[in-house]
Amino acid sequence: KKEYGEKVLFKDIEFSISENEKIGLIGLNGTGKSSLLKIIAGIEEMDGGMIDKPKDYRVSYLGQSVDVDEDEKVSAFIYRNDSPVFQTVRKYEELLEQMKGNPNDSSLLDKMFKLQAEMDANGGWEIHSNAQIMLNKLGIKDLNAKMGSLSGGQKKRCALAKALMEKADLLILDEPTNHLDYDSIEWLQEYIQAYQSSVLFVTHDRYFLDEVTKKIWELDKGQLHSYDGNYEKFLEIKAIRDEMELKSAHKVSRLFQQEL
Repeated sequence: KKEYGEKVLFKDIEFSISENEKIGLIGLNGTGKSSLLKIIAGIEEMDGGMIDKPKDYRVSYLGQSVDVDEDEKVSAFIYRNDSPVFQTVRKYEELLEQMKGNPNDSSLLDKMFKLQAEMDANGGWEIHSNAQIMLNKLGIKDLNAKMGSLSGGQKKRCALAKALMEKADLLILDEPTNHLDYDSIEWLQEYIQAYQSSVLFVTHDRYFLDEVTKKIWELDKGQLHSYDGNYEKFLEIKAIRDEMELKSAHKVSRLFQQEL
């Protein structure tokens, strides 16, 4: 259950997310889609109910707005993560920058050799390479740029790359295609299709929904309806459901008239 003041966004809704599911969440503006995503991500508290998930279940969340440290570099933002491998890659990037001004410093060279050994041991090179590829695909070329120098759209792209890199059990994306050009949307579509974990997302891009989803959740009048299939399949089933509801309402109306 979630409410704001006297307005109840949703109540007594139930759902489950299985491994490797690709779920699109749709609904009119103001129905509580973003609130539901935040509750599942653990960012916002619910007003009733419970969420059950396995121990050590990892959730990665991309919101519509991105909070950043304006003085933080893109590379530092991307690798900001509690995971040891991400911390190693972050130190590697920082040391590379230091060595540009002091390429022959023996103490820096020693640190570099140790970090390179760590990168070899824990798969840091793959993380480093993936970050370069993702940022390039999303139009971010300068990893040493400060986050404060980026536009709102560029910050969102950096946050998207960060979320994708975390390889969580559940990836939650709120309007991920906003601020992306056609090529970037096409790349993201293919990336999510091949993504090995579950994805739950909100988007107004109907084509993206149709290509990526295997299940549609519809938040409507405080209730959550689940449909198997992509967006096109949802439209078919939704039309049948609406027709049945109209027939049912008409039948009730006729019965009411007879009783009167």
